[in-house]
Amino acid sequence: MAEAKNPDFRKFTASHVRRTLLEYPSYDPEGHFTAMDKGRMIGSGLAMYDPNRAAIKGPEGYFDLFILPEYLGQDIERELFARVVENIRQRGGEWITTRVDTRYVERVSLLKRLGFSKTEYQNHGMEKDPRSIEEPRAPEGYRIQVASLPEELETMHRVLNDSFATRDKWAPKSFEVFQKSWIFDESEDRSGIFLASRDSDEEVVGMVFSAINRRYNEEHGVRRGGTYALAVIPSERKKGLGTCLTLKSIKWIGEKGMDVAYVSVNAANKDALKIYQSLGYQTVQVYQGYRKTII
Repeated sequence: MAEAKNPDFRKFTASHVRRTLLEYPSYDPEGHFTAMDKGRMIGSGLAMYDPNRAAIKGPEGYFDLFILPEYLGQDIERELFARVVENIRQRGGEWITTRVDTRYVERVSLLKRLGFSKTEYQNHGMEKDPRSIEEPRAPEGYRIQVASLPEELETMHRVLNDSFATRDKWAPKSFEVFQKSWIFDESEDRSGIFLASRDSDEEVVGMVFSAINRRYNEEHGVRRGGTYALAVIPSERKKGLGTCLTLKSIKWIGEKGMDVAYVSVNAANKDALKIYQSLGYQTVQVYQGYRKTII
């Protein structure tokens, strides 16, 4: 659903749809529905249910619904969603969760019409000025270096899963999903992937990804880079590695000529949120969680 006045609005290109939909490991064409009016596609509904993920998080389904603005609130909206619900229910789902940027007024209204209720989940989009960041010093006994790709991909995959395993009901990412989710197409961005390792045994214990979404910047007229997947394994926390990795990422973003550094953090991840706030990040958008029971 496109909202032309929304600050995060952008057109989906064919390559974007192919990469994030058709090539996504959990994509099921049987759960993809379209609505037509006089030979014109006016809406699309997508049902998503991953049994492996459900084994950890419970019988939880996900969905996407895209409706042309002039058809919002009409019967086709409810009919498309009913198809999505039935597909998820048949595959074992008992509820559906989603999240929405609270600035998306029409999207919030859609969820309310479909019977969704707010959950405790919130994710904050935060920004700061990345310019004039001094080179951070690694804590004593550790070092920070640029990742060597593709040689260290498996190590990075391990660090991500080990670090995020402390989250409630964390569903480990498969190596395939990890590659698709976090390894960026732009080879230039690989210089912004940093690893933290112990001097004593050279074991990698933390990492952070940095990237510049050039298409987003061009469409919105901004110069913004992002910090993603800050991860430090539990035994190495509270030693300054998270702060150091974040500063390395911010500095890299500034050196690439960007004037905005962006992060997205789950409000429940209090350690990461504290790091970002201490470094001067300010919340600019909030993603609110919603849920609907379907049995």
